[in-house]
Parts: sequence; structure tokens; C-alpha cells
Amino acid sequence: VSPPSELDLPLPPAPSRPLPPRPAEPPPAAPPPVAAVTKPSSAPRSVSVPSADGTYVLPGLDLLDRRDNGESSVKAKEIERNKAILQNTLDNFGIEATVVNAVPGPQVTLFEISPAPGVKLSTFNSLEANMCMDLQVASLRILTPIPGKNLVGIEVPNQSRAIVTVRSLMQDPQWETSRMQIPLLLGKNISGKTVILDLARAPHLLIAGATGSGKSVCMNLLIASMLFRFRPDQLRMIMVDPKVVEFQAYHRLPHLIVPVITEVNKVALALRWAINEMERRYRVLAKVGVRDLTSFNARQRNPAEPEPLDDQGNVIPDTMPFIVIIIDELADIMASAKAEVEQGLAKIAAKSRAVGIHTIIATQRPDVRVITGTIKANYPVRIAFQTSSHIDARTIMDTKGAESLLGQGDMLFKPPGAPSIERLQGGMASDAERDHIVEFVSAQAPQDFDEAVFRSAEEEEAVAGAAVADGNGSDEDSLVMQAQEIILRDRRPTISYLQRTMGIGYNKAATLIEELERRGVIGPQIGSGKREILMVAADAFGEKNQNQNRDDDDDDNR
Repeated sequence: VSPPSELDLPLPPAPSRPLPPRPAEPPPAAPPPVAAVTKPSSAPRSVSVPSADGTYVLPGLDLLDRRDNGESSVKAKEIERNKAILQNTLDNFGIEATVVNAVPGPQVTLFEISPAPGVKLSTFNSLEANMCMDLQVASLRILTPIPGKNLVGIEVPNQSRAIVTVRSLMQDPQWETSRMQIPLLLGKNISGKTVILDLARAPHLLIAGATGSGKSVCMNLLIASMLFRFRPDQLRMIMVDPKVVEFQAYHRLPHLIVPVITEVNKVALALRWAINEMERRYRVLAKVGVRDLTSFNARQRNPAEPEPLDDQGNVIPDTMPFIVIIIDELADIMASAKAEVEQGLAKIAAKSRAVGIHTIIATQRPDVRVITGTIKANYPVRIAFQTSSHIDARTIMDTKGAESLLGQGDMLFKPPGAPSIERLQGGMASDAERDHIVEFVSAQAPQDFDEAVFRSAEEEEAVAGAAVADGNGSDEDSLVMQAQEIILRDRRPTISYLQRTMGIGYNKAATLIEELERRGVIGPQIGSGKREILMVAADAFGEKNQNQNRDDDDDDNR
């Protein structure tokens, strides 16, 4: 493990008060369960750390590799050559326009073109294929016009592409002096300027792109940004990894509220917990008389006054941490529990900003079945990596362009509150750097999971399952019969279809499917989850009549 850095990175406005020093005698007690998020204590939590003075040490730059600084390596000769080729192409097609400037970036160079009065901007788009052929490049991007200028832009790939490292981004004074609440490093723009997103302002982020375009590397950079700025008592995370392999490197983080979630059925439970936590925090803010989490954490309480209590009689804490929910592959989740997950994300996105709960969701299948209208409406801040078609590009960014990106971290960024889209070269956090950061952070504090995230829902599910299994609960049995009729009528024995048709949650639908399998109505899963229907409608009708007659006999006996 690398030793703590001497460099003291400035923190954003402190979401919590400084941790008290660890007393020499007696040794500190173990931290309370992460009910610190759901049932906070009256004082900031003390984190046990292996440092001389007992304070949590943030990671330093010594954990990062020393490599290229990410500056453009394009040569002046190459710029002049491409400038001449573009001008020659315009002249050959009789377009009155002049190449007036070139702005080199890490991966592309932006050539600015001044069209003569009366020249249609659509003319430049029609020349894209000819420009690619003359410049001998696979693709380029045309801006008609450049946002904020009366110029047309042509983005041409550089022959030699620079790597934007995490170290080069974190050494930028803009990062060191940033006063953002949750600063996230993204990369560098065409001008070489470091771009930082304040997640608290966003307040949610949607990331999409084809396989191998740089999405996973971007997620690692975002997580590293938070680990470099926040202690576990200042920011907590919920990580969702349906593919199992993407977030396993983070399974030891002390910032985690629950272990990395890999089971799709637990995602809806985590979102439901987040919604309940959001509502609880709003009640706490109203009780204290503040409008948002920043004001809550910055307030000064008179020690002489009695400790305030929430509506359940629990002591209101001095501070509450930010909560960031990170979902790596939304497509896999939407395929299994679309309605519940979509509704949960929409509720969180619509209301959670003021109470410090934020989401980052990513997918490598950017189609309308995954990035639905509801999700797009609640996630205006988006990042698009290279896509396989202009249709996918429009699905993400509402405009084409992502299909012309170069891959390897080349991205389009739609910032909060800005109408224009910016092209960036994403920063690269290597696997070795990620492992060094996680190892260092994990040694600073123990993990502290909140079992309440899943416990209540699991108990409720167990009770419901027992009622169905007994067959004595009339409500549950009627639900089973209703589900049976739907499946035999529509021939679609799937959990998602029962959810949509019956208006129930994922867990209830899964329980009904399992009960129908136990009764022999449907068979077990085959291959990719398909089930065979074993009972015909006539048998089901006869069984229903028998059940009805049995109920009538019971009534007569009574």
C-alpha cells in the first residue's frame, strides 16, 4: 500500500464536521451499524484508521501512475496539411468558405471555417464523406455551427492521440481549488481544459455507449473522484453490478451501504429503500427548518438546547452523508424488472436532489427499450460514448454525432443547464491505479453495512410466500388463480408480463411464478429463462370449479 500523500487536497464544502481525535484510553468502540444512514446517532461517527493521529487520510497522488500529461501531441505540420486539404475540398465544390483557425486537442483538432454570406450550413454536412476521403480518416464530426460562434467546425482525428491520465487531471488547479459539493472528473475538452461535473448540481447522470467505447473506464474515474474527496461518513455508495465483474474490485470499500448488488431482484429493493430514506430525510429537514442537505450539515446547534428528535423519536444527527447509487448495466435490470426499476429511478431523480441522494446509471445498449422517455426526462445530464448507429446516438443525446466518435474514451457531454454539447477525451484510470486506491481506502476504515436495506422486504416476501404455500390465505390464493388465468389465456409465463398485467412488483410476480411451477401449471426455466406451459385451459377451469364447489360446501357446513 502506498503511504499517505503529503499533498493535502482541498475538500468541497464540508458535508460533515471534522472527526474528533481518537482517545488514547480506552480504545474506541466499534462504529454503530450503518443505520448511521437510517438511524443516525447524535454525533458524527468516529472512523478507526491506521494513522498516527487517528484521522482518516484521503488518497494522494502518489497512488497514481506517472505518465503522459494528456496534452495534445499533434504536430504543426499535420495541422497545416489538414487545413490545406479542407480548404482545397471546399474550393473544389465551389463553397465560399475559409478555414480560419485550428484548435488542437488530445484526440482531435477542431478546424474553424468561416462561410461567406448566403452559404447554407447543410452544404457542409453533405461533404462529410468527401472530407473523410481527402483527409484519409475513418470519420469526422461537423458542427453547424460551433455553439456560440458564427463559424462551422470540423473535428478531425489526430494521427497521434494523447492519453488523459488521472494524475494530469488531479494536478490541475481547477480540481485542487474546486468548491463543488460532489466534484467528478470527466476529462479534457478540445482546448485541453479539465472538465469537472458537480454531481450535486446535475443531480443525476446517464452514461451510454457501445461495448469497448470507454464506459467502464469512465465509471472508474467517477468513483476515484469521490474516493479522493470524501470519507465514508461524508459519502456512502450503493453499487449495482448485474454483470458481476465490473464492480467486484470495489467490494471492500468502507463507503458501501450494502455489498455490491449482483442480483436483479435486489435492485428494486435498494431503490425502494432509497425512496424511503429520501422521504425520511425530507421530514428531518422540515423538523430542523432547512431546505437542503448542505444547509443541514452546515447548521450550528446550540449545545445548551435539547437534542432534536425526528417524528419517530430518534435523535436527529448533526450531519448526514451524501448517497450515490451507481448502476453499471441498466439494460439487464430493465429486462427483468422494468416497471419497478423505472418508477423507482424516476421518483428518486425527481425529488432527491435537496436531500443529497444522487444516481449514476450506465448502459451499453442505448435503445428506447432501455433509455425510455421517463428516464430521459429525469436525466438531462448525459454522456455518450461511441455508438454503433446514429439512431442510438439520438436516443442518448437527442442529436447525432456519437456514431462518429473514435472510441477509447472519446465522448460527448451534455452539461447541466447548457444547451450545447461538448466533446471531451475522458480520463483513464487504469486497473492498477484503481486497485491501489481501493486498497488504500479499505485500510482506512471497516465496512459497515446496513442490513435494513433488504431485511424488511425479505421478511415481507417470506410472509407472502408462506401464505401462498399454505393455500389458506384467500387473498394470496386468488392472486395465484388470477395469475394462472392470465398465463393460460395469453401464453406468456414471465415475471415481467405478470408485473405489467397485474400491476404488482417484481418480488410478488416472482413468488406467483414459483407457486405456479410448484402446482404444475408451468415448467422450470429453460435456457434463457423461457418456461413451458404444462396445464391446458380446460384443466384450469375444472380446478377452479372444484375450488369453488369446495368453498360452497364449506359455507353450507358453517
